[in-house]
Formats: sequence, C-alpha cells, structure tokens
Amino acid sequence: MLFCWDVVVLLIGFYQVPEMRPFLLQITRLGLIVITIASCNAQTPGAPTLEAAPTATAVPRSASDPDIILYRGDSQRTGAYNLPAIRHQPEVKWQTEVSSTWLMPPMIADEILYTGSGDGVLYALNAETGEEIWSAGGFGQLESTGAIAGDMIVAAGFSNLAQALDRHTGEVVWSFRTDYFVQGSPLIVDGQVYLATDHAVYALDMNTGQLIWQVATGNEGAFMGAPAYDQGVIYTTGGKLLLALDAETGEELWRVEKAEMFLGLAVANGFVYVGNWDRYLYAFDQATGEERWKFKADGLFWSVPAVNGNMVYAGNDQQVFALNVENGELLWSYEMGGSAASEPMIADGVVYVGDSSHEFPRGPRHLYALDSLTGEELWVFETVSTFLPAPALGDGVIYVTSTGEIIALE
Repeated sequence: MLFCWDVVVLLIGFYQVPEMRPFLLQITRLGLIVITIASCNAQTPGAPTLEAAPTATAVPRSASDPDIILYRGDSQRTGAYNLPAIRHQPEVKWQTEVSSTWLMPPMIADEILYTGSGDGVLYALNAETGEEIWSAGGFGQLESTGAIAGDMIVAAGFSNLAQALDRHTGEVVWSFRTDYFVQGSPLIVDGQVYLATDHAVYALDMNTGQLIWQVATGNEGAFMGAPAYDQGVIYTTGGKLLLALDAETGEELWRVEKAEMFLGLAVANGFVYVGNWDRYLYAFDQATGEERWKFKADGLFWSVPAVNGNMVYAGNDQQVFALNVENGELLWSYEMGGSAASEPMIADGVVYVGDSSHEFPRGPRHLYALDSLTGEELWVFETVSTFLPAPALGDGVIYVTSTGEIIALE
C-alpha cells in the first residue's frame, strides 16, 4: 500500500515485495520493516485459441439499491460495470491537482467525484469540471475512498476513525472509533456498515454509527482488503485466515488457514477468488470454504481480481491474467510495461488496469485498455506519477488518480 514514510521492511517469509501500494500491509504499528522487490519477469504458458475461451457476459450488480455505490461496483467486489466502453485512445477532458500525496481509486455519484488521499483527506470534486467542492481531513491516512449510501459517504483510515459525512457538504453525520486502523473500503449492505481491520470486523448502523456487533478475526498485523458480501454472508481475511461470517450476527460460518497471508478477494459464481502471499490465486467454494482450484505465477496477486461471466481477471507484479472461473485454466496473459497491476475493472468487453498500484519513484505510469476476450491491447494512456491505482468509470469518461492529481479522460 502507499506509504507516507520512506522505507519500511517487512520480515515475512523470504519473499521480496514491491514498495507498498495503497492496499498493502500496513504494519507500522508493529514496528516491522518493509522491503521492495525486484519485478519478476513471469514466463507464462501460451493462451488457448479464442474458440476455447468462454464468452464473457454482463453480470448483475449484487447491490440492488441504486443509492448504494461501492468500491469495485458491487458488494461482491467483482469490478464489473454496466457502462459503455472506451475502445479508442481517449483525450484529456480536464486535469487538476488537489494534493501533494497519492490519491486513492475514485468513486462517482451524481456528478460528484470522491477520492481519499495519503494525508488523510477526503476530497469531493465536480466530475464535469474538476473543481473542488469540499474536503474533510482527520483520517490519518486513507487507503480507500469509502462507500456511498444515499446522501452519505462513509470513510475510514489510519487514525482509527470512521466517519459518515454528508456527501454534498462534507459535514460529519456520525463518527466511530475502531481499535485498529481501517485499510480496505467500507461495505454498506441492508442498512449496515461493515469495517474490516486486521484484528476485527465491525458492523455498524448506517444511520447512527452505533455498534451492532464486533468479531475478532486475527491477531497479527496484515494486509486488509475490502470485505465482500453475498447472500447474507460477509467474506473477509485476517492475515493467514480467510473467513465467512454471518452478516446479521458475525457468527463464523467457515474458515480457511494458509501458511502465508491472504490478499484481496472477490465473490462470484459460487466461489471466493483471492490472492495469497504464496503467489497463488485461489478459488474456494463460497458455501464451504473448500479449495476448488489454484493458479500460480511469478509475483504476488496483490490486487482484487475482477469477475465477469465465465472469466476472472487478476494482476500480479508485472502481468494480467484471464482465467476460466470454474477451473483456473489460463485463457490469456498480458505483460505490462511497468510493475504492480492495479485492480482490473471490466465494462462492455474492455478490461482497464494500471501498472503501478504500489508507490514507486516518480516516473511513467500507464493505464491499459484490453479486450476482455483476447487480451488485445486497445490503447494505453501514460502519465508521470509515483502511483496509479484503479480508475473510476463514468459514462464515456474515465477518471484517473495519481500523485496528487486527478485526470478525466473522454
């Protein structure tokens, strides 16, 4: 994940890792150090012919309430959007600087663009012009932009502070203090807000911020991606644990434990897709936690995979892979010009992915548009930054955040 400090070294296993990105381990509290890795040049088997690839079809949003807007598009965190694709090279519509540090993947609601920052400020901008509407600080460090429900946006960060703000004015509606910092994006489902930390998951009343339940999920400092929800169950990680919890009570339904740490997850097709520090992308049975398949590549699957139809898309340190959702068969792979794939996003047959979801020394960063069935490169947008997370998709516009800057492409 992104860091405000210079160098941190993580003594976990024997792997070397790229400099932390906005969804990586936040272990400053533990006094551990975190090191960077050299990028890996993965050798991957050749992709099958197009005829062997399953047809990708649009998937319905699992969050049926149109007033709820979540990171990755739905409560399952699939990264699939029902929006028209931009298949040809876009042009800059507007470009504005709002901060001196990195910015998180943005979110859009009613022509307002929201983004969190490394210095703990949440920004709201006019999506048409880039003009700032309001900003609110006090989050310590934000590694997500938040979650939107009606007229509220809920955000939480490294100051252990979760807040619901009026998303039109930035006025605080309620606040809640967690025992540990919040790294992944909040989840809003059925009138409740769920916050996942590396030691506990919290369920809060969406309107008041009152605690409904709290469940311990781990005892070690760990990367914490955004929790997912499907059919009454919360899916989350806790270091080396993958957990399924009853959304109403927090009761544990099943758990999977590995020797290494779990990373970002998505839920679809009856599976939980999740990366692990052991360099595998796993598919577990959604109902039982039984392992169904795993796919290994050189490099770590830090980012949340995207799922659409019969294909799952996952990026590691230098490549993006398209796999069959049922068996993990490789359908195609694409090698990026830079390192550390951002979370893939899918819309209308196009996969969008960036090549710098960790913070690196300032240099060229790229947003790629790939054909979802073949992996064919459609276009590349290049900017200069230390960081380039997943974009936000609008109707005919893509919003890119970099180091302190927001760019609208059309």
